Amino acid sequence: FFFLPLSLLKKPIKNVLGVVLSVGEKTFTIFVPSLGLSTRAFVDEHKDRFEISLQGEDGKRQIMMQRKGGQVVGQGTDHRTSQVCAKVFAKLKVSCYCKEKAPIDVKVLVEGNWDGN
Repeated sequence: FFFLPLSLLKKPIKNVLGVVLSVGEKTFTIFVPSLGLSTRAFVDEHKDRFEISLQGEDGKRQIMMQRKGGQVVGQGTDHRTSQVCAKVFAKLKVSCYCKEKAPIDVKVLVEGNWDGN
């Protein structure tokens, strides 16, 4: 597992499918099928691009992420998205990077809703 984060350091993987497996108050677990990887995404790492609010109770909790600056055009498509809902089994478009700080691990950032591309 040590080699995957190091390979992402040189070549991050962008705009791949991520499936939300669980939702907490400050984190949510995402499974990235193309890498066979399950990891946590931290809400605080998304605050520069999204306004974030927590909704619901345990079991039905979801994290609403409203893109700052309104709608943006997705890369290579005409699909517009301004709001992302991280709830159990939601399909999201994510990018995978190497964490900048120790310990070495994979960092997953939400890019938007999964549009099938």
